[in-house]
Amino acid sequence: MHALCNLLVLPVLPVMKKYLPILGKLLVLVICLLACWLLYDKLKRYSMEEIIDSILHIRHWQLALAVVLVILNYAILVGYDWLAVKAIHRRLPFPRICLVSFAGSAISYNLGALLGGTTVRYRLYSAWGFHPIDIVRLVLMLAVTFWIGALGLAGGVLLFADVHIPPELGIEPSHIRPLGAALFGLCLLYLFICWWAKGRAVRIFKKEFALPTLRIALAQTAVACADLLVAAACLYVLLPPHSSLSFADFLPNYLLAQVAVVLTHVPGGVGVLELILMHIIHGVVPKRLFGAILVFRVLYYLIPLLISAVMLFIYEFRLRRRTPEEIAAEEKETEEDPSEEHTL
Repeated sequence: MHALCNLLVLPVLPVMKKYLPILGKLLVLVICLLACWLLYDKLKRYSMEEIIDSILHIRHWQLALAVVLVILNYAILVGYDWLAVKAIHRRLPFPRICLVSFAGSAISYNLGALLGGTTVRYRLYSAWGFHPIDIVRLVLMLAVTFWIGALGLAGGVLLFADVHIPPELGIEPSHIRPLGAALFGLCLLYLFICWWAKGRAVRIFKKEFALPTLRIALAQTAVACADLLVAAACLYVLLPPHSSLSFADFLPNYLLAQVAVVLTHVPGGVGVLELILMHIIHGVVPKRLFGAILVFRVLYYLIPLLISAVMLFIYEFRLRRRTPEEIAAEEKETEEDPSEEHTL
């Protein structure tokens, strides 16, 4: 039987390796088109004038507060890269960490993590003397930070807050607390393993996984939770002030939408974010919710993307004019820091 399986599977493997990336891109495209179609089906009852009117109903103080929260959120995002650089035991000037964090995050939000954010980070970190293996470990650390924060925050909200879960999700009210306990427990398990490992590699299923110290793991959790909370608040303040939706009820729905965006790999979550939020959020008129999401996209996604594009263009121009002495100095700045303990 084993020989028969090899005979059937082995010839297929080269074909799978050749066409799997193409199929993955097609799947993302199909998901994006399907989400856009479903979103259109939900909004077709409203005219364009009504949607524009819902955008114009957003007050100036709401826009100002949303801008402040966007700036605060992108400042918090610097923590992702700062912790990742520390975790792989490298040194990098803080202004460069700010540059790669802002550009990587803005492009990742609009073009997807795989196509945009990772490519930008690889370009910048490699130009600063980072080894490709270090960059891979750094990018993995960024992903771990997001998921640990998402699990901890979602679990804490469901476990300790009095939230209303829409019936469309199929979650019984009696299951909310156990689900929150499970998610929160996964976050605590990660922290416990990091405490137990003390920076050593852990073998799981015959594979070795390098873990950060407990101090960095706690910082990861705090940074990711703060990121998600502020991002959710940025969209929440754009909703109609008289809506009956509380932030405690809005937050689980926002977290679910963001997780869906990350899992589908749709660039910018186009259609996916709008569809999920409009389907599960009650207490807000759909056209008003859609108008708030459009403004949120402009403030949180598009404007940072344009700023990061200008910053990268200027930096690339300066990068190509470096002298050999400047290159040597930059490589020295990214050497391993002997004052820090190894964590990966």
